[in-house]
Amino acid sequence: MKKTNCRICKSTDLHCFLDLGFHPHSDQFRLDLDEGETHYPLRLARCRGCGFVQLDYVVAPSELYQKDYLYESSITKTGDAHWTELATTVSNKLGLVAGDGVIDIGSNDGTLLSKFAALGMKVHGIDPCDDIAEIAIRRGIPTVKDFFSARALQTAMEQLPGVKVITGTNVFAHIDDLDAILQAVADNLDDGVFVFESPYFGDFFDGLQYDTVYHQHLSYLSLSPLIPFFENFGLTIFDVERTSIHGGSFRVYAGRGRQRTEAVDTMLASENWTDADMDQFAARVSQNRDDLFDLIYSLWQDGKTIAAVSCPAKGQTLLNYTGVGRFLSFATDKSALKQGRYTPGTHLMIYSDEALIERQPDYALLLAWNFAEEIIRNNTAYKGRWIIPIPHPVVHEPGS
Repeated sequence: MKKTNCRICKSTDLHCFLDLGFHPHSDQFRLDLDEGETHYPLRLARCRGCGFVQLDYVVAPSELYQKDYLYESSITKTGDAHWTELATTVSNKLGLVAGDGVIDIGSNDGTLLSKFAALGMKVHGIDPCDDIAEIAIRRGIPTVKDFFSARALQTAMEQLPGVKVITGTNVFAHIDDLDAILQAVADNLDDGVFVFESPYFGDFFDGLQYDTVYHQHLSYLSLSPLIPFFENFGLTIFDVERTSIHGGSFRVYAGRGRQRTEAVDTMLASENWTDADMDQFAARVSQNRDDLFDLIYSLWQDGKTIAAVSCPAKGQTLLNYTGVGRFLSFATDKSALKQGRYTPGTHLMIYSDEALIERQPDYALLLAWNFAEEIIRNNTAYKGRWIIPIPHPVVHEPGS
């Protein structure tokens, strides 16, 4: 289904500024290459009415989240530490006490909720991916196995009275019908607070993070379009925080009867992008593609071996858009769920990170560049060179 209107203000005046071509589902790592693989348009458009940035083509959620969806939020130590910080900060800021209820939308394997539980909160998750939700349930995190809806939220709240906070991390930007999510939250939250965290468009723009464009990630969020949108549902965005996770994110607090902080006004004052800025961004993306292709191709021509290290969804966008996958020998990933499968579109076999040490390729293209420090530290026995692709291709010498 092609999106012809803005997801939040409904304007049809959209400026399509970035076309990455046709891509497969970036989190569908296949065991069998004989299965068909559907490719979908991957384009970004910005609303001239409110400034909201979104994909202009939406893939059915059942295709994205209920067929071999393999993302685990607990896979890195950096991520795990971030969820601990989030739970602690939110609890302290909102004055939560033991026994207060917290519901997480898109709760994945329950990592964030486990941090709230460790602080004494009662918790409940909502997630549509059966296999991942089962991991959470086995960890003691009760979970409604369903897409987010008013019904799913009410089911969770029936089992968890006294809900003070509803969270959504890296999920608000993944939902097509944002009206439905806010209406459900507004109808059920009373005097509680909705806290969501997503990659911030300002960091996306400044850091040339075009690889984070993929079909699950429908919206590329900034504050100015969201303020009036939330107000339509009687909710005030009263505070915002910047975080470093995922290359730069923002954490937004919304509720009723709250005084807006200076942090909100400061962020709003910085959001002044134009159509010309978007077109310039697209030109920089094209240049990055050419630079990375030239680097990888020249190494391959010289007989160098190259592997892809880490296989996040965004890494698949980068491999498929730039065309460098054809010059790589194999891929590795820390997640056992992905090992033994093939990367979408480029069909590289994925091994454990031990393969990087055993095979010692000359170069390692690090796709999860936002976790570069941790990944390089975890693989000190690798003696080759690391390639960091974003925002500009950079080669790191061993030990650097």
